[in-house]
Amino acid sequence: MYKILSIMFFSLMIYMIVPISKSEARTECSKDVFGNIQCRDSSGNSSTISRDVFGNDQIRDNRTGKTTTCRTDVFGKYVCN
Repeated sequence: MYKILSIMFFSLMIYMIVPISKSEARTECSKDVFGNIQCRDSSGNSSTISRDVFGNDQIRDNRTGKTTTCRTDVFGKYVCN
């Protein structure tokens, strides 16, 4: 019984001492005159979200130049590729 209590106590102490990583990047987004959404996080990374003629979301990472296409499939899932 004392072993279990001591293990629980030390586990709690370690949990309280070890800092929790909070890598929350604050992101601010705004809509431009063309209807595109421009987002920038606190690290300086930015992305542009636009919609194509088929209704798919085009997410462009302005840092790398890569574009990801996202859509809702027939099952209602939001799928990106």
